[in-house]
Amino acid sequence: MPKLDEQIKTLAGYFAADCEPDGKLTLQLEVEHFLTRSDGQPPAFADVQAALRDLQQQTDAPIITDGEYFGYSGPALTATLGPACQLCISLAPLRDVQDIMDLYNRFYLQLGLALAAHGLRAWTVGCHPTCHAEDLPLVPRTRDEAMDAYLREKGACSVQMMRATAATQVSIDYQDETDFVRKMRAASLLTPFFALLSDNAPVYQASRNSSYCIRTRLWQDVDRDRCGVTPHLMDADFGYARYAENVLTKPQITALRLGRVRAAGGKIAPELYAGHVSRQETAQILSNFFYDVRLKSRIELRAADSMPPRYIAAYVQLVKSVFGSPAALQNVLRHYAGATTLDITSAKLAVCKINIDSDGRLAMTAAIRKIFVDQPAEFDPRKYLGPARDELKKLYMHKCESVLGSAGQA
Repeated sequence: MPKLDEQIKTLAGYFAADCEPDGKLTLQLEVEHFLTRSDGQPPAFADVQAALRDLQQQTDAPIITDGEYFGYSGPALTATLGPACQLCISLAPLRDVQDIMDLYNRFYLQLGLALAAHGLRAWTVGCHPTCHAEDLPLVPRTRDEAMDAYLREKGACSVQMMRATAATQVSIDYQDETDFVRKMRAASLLTPFFALLSDNAPVYQASRNSSYCIRTRLWQDVDRDRCGVTPHLMDADFGYARYAENVLTKPQITALRLGRVRAAGGKIAPELYAGHVSRQETAQILSNFFYDVRLKSRIELRAADSMPPRYIAAYVQLVKSVFGSPAALQNVLRHYAGATTLDITSAKLAVCKINIDSDGRLAMTAAIRKIFVDQPAEFDPRKYLGPARDELKKLYMHKCESVLGSAGQA
């Protein structure tokens, strides 16, 4: 497939060009915040836009997508809105943890004041603190609408993931391809530990939560094509080209068309783009994949829940201590020598307390609600409990096959 070969070569070239050969580690912090009204209800999109405009400085550039204002980008940080009005703050890469936290803490203080002026507040937790995911509306953006429609057909937890989860992400640079492979593997091996260490979801689906690592569990049940452990990560030939092949040969959710993001119809990259993909097209391709550890212009560690600032500081320092030290990095790889991608997936499941019962109740309730909305005059329990039972059966089959890995083990 000549076009695929050219695309792999092009992406591998971009990955090589993004490396930082001086070896001095920089860290890029990205924190997602839930926004609600002061009474905990979902905010009006217009109120959130107004608060962000109040925060924007004269030197910042507005971010306009599909004709709507979604935030701003400046030299120190970028503020953008997620699928259900989560506020994502991405800081410029820095080397010193204290400098990172000084910048974030200054913004966090300004954010609280700007939101309060519009009757809003921010939350730094892993799952939405006050609402059911189904009650959180999407923002008016083509990318999110396309993702929502596509992922609903792929896993049982896409609605919760898109609307009701928030993360703390740290991106690190790499010196060369060998360093890229080392850091990708070490970060993936440490993902279960990072998830458990940062577990911060006291509430899930508007109820008190007693399960562990809810975000980790949800991501396991979204779409196996683009989530979880990076495919072929532990293979001997893993590197730039293999990562490029992973993302180019899986269905794309969205694609760049004439400068605008559109639904891709499940086509793969060679069906959507020319052989020599541009930088902008490459960024779009990479954004369609949500591996635990993924590559954009840096290696992004995605396991941690959104956390209050003091815990973010500790987490960023931990990441720096591991990935800024060749000896520490080598110790991680030596300790887990021989581990496979399946071992990592199993370790992730081991730190989760998988609440099958709650997911079953949610599936049944959703089916019953649909009958009542579509057929409000229906009163025969057989007409709504039957479809609810069918949905429960489908959910349990899916859990056994795709989440627990227990199909055929009875």
